[in-house]
Amino acid sequence: MKLVILAIAAWVLTGLIAVLGVTAGATIWFYMEPVVDSVPDPASYFVAVTVGFLALFLSFMISIAITVHAVQCNARQNIR
Repeated sequence: MKLVILAIAAWVLTGLIAVLGVTAGATIWFYMEPVVDSVPDPASYFVAVTVGFLALFLSFMISIAITVHAVQCNARQNIR
């Protein structure tokens, strides 16, 4: 049961990272839209986007791994 709760928490965290990433992107776009093409985009924006996608990808992989582990453990307990 604890692994199921851990798997649910991992998926909630992945969803939270996705929602916060979209919110951060929308905030950056809101402030950058008036000056699009008039000033170059700072390199830090590209770094932030790359790191955000990396964090989302890693969280997604961890969520899958925890879910698979929880299913395997539950399957072993049901066999006994």
